Amino acid sequence: MYNQEQRTITVYGEGAVKASPDRVQIVISVNSRGTELQEIQQDNASRMNQVTKALLAAGISEDSIQTIDYQIRPVYDYVNGEQRFQGYEVTNTIRITSENLSRAGELVDLAVKNGANQIGSIEFSLQNQDEYYQKALALALQDAEMKMITIGTSLQLPNKPIPMTIEEQHINQPIAFRAVAMADTGSTPISSGTLTISASLLVTYQIV
Repeated sequence: MYNQEQRTITVYGEGAVKASPDRVQIVISVNSRGTELQEIQQDNASRMNQVTKALLAAGISEDSIQTIDYQIRPVYDYVNGEQRFQGYEVTNTIRITSENLSRAGELVDLAVKNGANQIGSIEFSLQNQDEYYQKALALALQDAEMKMITIGTSLQLPNKPIPMTIEEQHINQPIAFRAVAMADTGSTPISSGTLTISASLLVTYQIV
């Protein structure tokens, strides 16, 4: 955008880099329902303990298994507009973190086999994402510079404009998630895909 009165040129610069993720986080839950709360809690704890033991036995460190949510809630049904108590629901949710992406499907199957009955999400990310973001920022600045040069050339400006302000435009970075339904082998194939790290800048140049 060219502002003749203020003698400025404002342009957007965009940059992006692709990278292969190096970390997977799997969110799984054990959900139990029944009418006796204490029995449900015991059942839920037993099943989650079995899931945790299986993960530890498979080489997942204790630090890589984190409880992120635990809920107890009453369950109601509605019949002819009347609320009827049906029992309780207990849900225990953990997050598994691994740097071995190829084991994602194996870990899902292992958790389900040992008592997990809900898979909340499977997210692939970068541990050093900021490094790639800085590269994307550099590309965004180059893009803004090229646009400014194009505009300056079209306006036949005698001198190269100088940058006055550079504003970073925040972008929600995507997290790769892709899972395929159960294959005939019974295992769950999961592909990590590729992440695109993007950056955007709003740069204002002063015409001199």
